[in-house]
Amino acid sequence: MFITRIHPFTPEQLTDLHDYICSIPRPPNRYRKLGEDLTEAQRRGQAVFERAYKNDGSPIPRENRCSTCHPAPLYTDGLIHDVGTKFAYDHHSKFDAPHLLNIYDSAPYLHNGIAPTLEEIWTVYNPHDTHGVTNDMTKDQLNDLIEFLKTL
Repeated sequence: MFITRIHPFTPEQLTDLHDYICSIPRPPNRYRKLGEDLTEAQRRGQAVFERAYKNDGSPIPRENRCSTCHPAPLYTDGLIHDVGTKFAYDHHSKFDAPHLLNIYDSAPYLHNGIAPTLEEIWTVYNPHDTHGVTNDMTKDQLNDLIEFLKTL
């Protein structure tokens, strides 16, 4: 949604606009109906999302865990982080940690929309494990993680 106008919004208008946009109901999540239990794959993906150890048993630094920057219930800490996705025309290397709610319906991904799929966030744009530790994950673990994220 894009809203343009010549004059800036007043604080009251911004509050009203925010309240209105937040009142628009989202369509039901097609990956998980309201109140429905997670599937096996989604539960495994949740465990990957919440993991504190790599597959080899070594600890994942707290600042490099998915759930640190994207804690429930909004799946964001509201802070800025450097996740290694600064590109040539970016002025900063730190970006807002977006919320993950309805992420299944918000492609493309990353601050500049360069990742067309959730998978590419970690297979293409995370070569040094700066956007979570993902390079040790198996293809099945990555698929399970994505299945979990689509339920949010």
